[in-house]
Amino acid sequence: MPAHAIHHINIRARKTLVAKMKDFYEAVLGLSSGWRPPFKSTGHWLYLGERPIIHLVDDEMVQDSEGARGPIVDHVAFTCTGLREFEKLLRSRDIPFQRTEVPETSLVQLIFLDPAGNGVELQFADGDA
Repeated sequence: MPAHAIHHINIRARKTLVAKMKDFYEAVLGLSSGWRPPFKSTGHWLYLGERPIIHLVDDEMVQDSEGARGPIVDHVAFTCTGLREFEKLLRSRDIPFQRTEVPETSLVQLIFLDPAGNGVELQFADGDA
């Protein structure tokens, strides 16, 4: 039931900054923009080969910051197995979570906060659900 790998990093920022970050990651790291499920939010998924490792989300509510600190890293996602066991574990620890199904995919997600308020997302393949 342990996590197997980091699945992706989700970064929220104003739309103009998201566009700059998209260009930066494509030009500097060689990532490529690719398919993104039809979420209500807008943004880009940047792929390293076949894997969408950076999710950029347009969010006009994120305040611009001064200095070295940038936009919000909304959550870190882990690839996992053992969906039912994780749900049971979270309930036993009284950790509130949201279970979602990713549109037009077979993925199931458990989303919750760590003690510092950082977002954590666990990704499960459909066969594990």
